[in-house]
Amino acid sequence: MDVVILKAGEGRKLSLGPIQMVVQEDGTHTRGTLGVAEFEVPPHAPTPPPHIHHAHEEVFYVLEGELEFLTGTERVRACQGTFVMVPIGAVHTFSNPTDKTARFLNTFTPPLYVSYFEEMSKPMQADVAPTPQQLAALMARYDTEVVS
Repeated sequence: MDVVILKAGEGRKLSLGPIQMVVQEDGTHTRGTLGVAEFEVPPHAPTPPPHIHHAHEEVFYVLEGELEFLTGTERVRACQGTFVMVPIGAVHTFSNPTDKTARFLNTFTPPLYVSYFEEMSKPMQADVAPTPQQLAALMARYDTEVVS
């Protein structure tokens, strides 16, 4: 197996409305064990509702700007260099409540959720955002539960 080297901005680009995603690893080179993507989140962009993953862990590493994470019932501000580990079963979401763009590196183990983002990007390419019910149904197909 060859080493994979991607330079800044390289990878498979997905548009999730105003949020941009670059998939750097979809599990192809990791025996299906790891997915990696970089996200760019504009100020006040819509982000996912609070949810629980039942089949994968997720890591966020803030590269630039600041995000706010909801973890259970606690809100935490995360600036550049902050590492956030979300284990299976933990309620979470994130947002960018600032006036500056934020970027973060995201990992998924296993990489199941890369396919979720690929599927979600298709209607958004036509400027059609999913309804809350459609989003919950899509997330459920990837072992993710929306919580209120």
